[in-house]
Amino acid sequence: MVAHLSLLLYQHHPITTVFFVQILLSTSYGEDDNKEYTACKKHFSCGVFSGLSYPFWGGDRPEFCGRKGFELKCEKDQFPIIASDRNIEFRLSRLDQPSRLMTLQLENPTDYICPTQTSTDSSTPSDIDIFGYDRNLQNLTLLHNCTVWSPPLQQYRISNCSGSSFYASDDFLELNSYQNQTQCSLIIKIPIPVASFNQLTGDRADLERVLGEKFNLSYKYDQGPSICDSCMASGGLCGTNMIDPSREFLCLCRDHPYSLVFATPRPMLPLSTASATSFLLTLTNIVYPFAVGQRPS
Repeated sequence: MVAHLSLLLYQHHPITTVFFVQILLSTSYGEDDNKEYTACKKHFSCGVFSGLSYPFWGGDRPEFCGRKGFELKCEKDQFPIIASDRNIEFRLSRLDQPSRLMTLQLENPTDYICPTQTSTDSSTPSDIDIFGYDRNLQNLTLLHNCTVWSPPLQQYRISNCSGSSFYASDDFLELNSYQNQTQCSLIIKIPIPVASFNQLTGDRADLERVLGEKFNLSYKYDQGPSICDSCMASGGLCGTNMIDPSREFLCLCRDHPYSLVFATPRPMLPLSTASATSFLLTLTNIVYPFAVGQRPS
C-alpha cells in the first residue's frame, strides 16, 4: 500500500513526492540498527552496581561495548572485581562514572608479597596504566626472585620470602636506575597511598596491611574522554574495535561503526510501516488537490 500511494503521488506531483519520500526514508532509519549498536545501547548491571556503561564491560555485556582493562567480574550482590592487563585484581567498592572516579582494594594481597608462581611474561613490569593517579598515590614496586640486585636495595628486602624479594618506590628505582641493574623474574607495580609507603619496614605483615588498604583514584580511557563524548554527542555509542589488534576506539552508530565520530547525528526515531502508510495518506490529502488543480483542463 505504501508503494501504491507513493506511485499515486509521484504521478501527480513528482518533485514534491521525491522530497517527502526522502524525509520518510531518513526518519524510518533505525528499524535495522547495527548489531553492535543494539547490543551496547542498554546499560548493564554487575554485582551491586547498576546503570553501568562504557568503558566497563563484563557479565552479559560484550567486550566491544567496553574498553580493554575495564572488564568486571560480576558476583550477585557483591562488589565486582576489575582486573588489570596482567591479571592483578582489585575489588571495586565505589564508582562515580560522571566524574570518572572509583575506589579500589587489592584482592588477595598476600598473593603478591611472596608469590609461589610467576607467569611467563612477568619479567616486564606490570603497570596499571588505565588509572590516573593523584598526588596521594604512588606505585609500590615489588621485585621477586632476584638473582642480581644493587646493594642499596638491601634496605628494602622483604623478610621471610623463600627467594630474594624487594620492594621500592618508583622514585627510588628511577633516580638511581636500580631497576636496570637488577635481574628479577617478577616485577609488579601496585598503587598505594603515599603516606602508607613510609610505614613499610620490609615486614610481610606491614606489606599485607598496606596492600590491602582501599584507595581512591580517577580512571582514563582512549585518547582522552573527549573522543567518547564527541561520539555520544553525535548520536553514537563508545566501543572497541575487536578486529584491530591494538583494540582501538570505535564509535558505534546506527548504520555501522566508525573509527572516530561520524560527521552528523543520525535520525533517532524509527518509523513503522503503519506509520509510513499514515504519513503518506496525510500527504496525499495535502498534495493531491493541488496536484489535480494544476493539471490542464
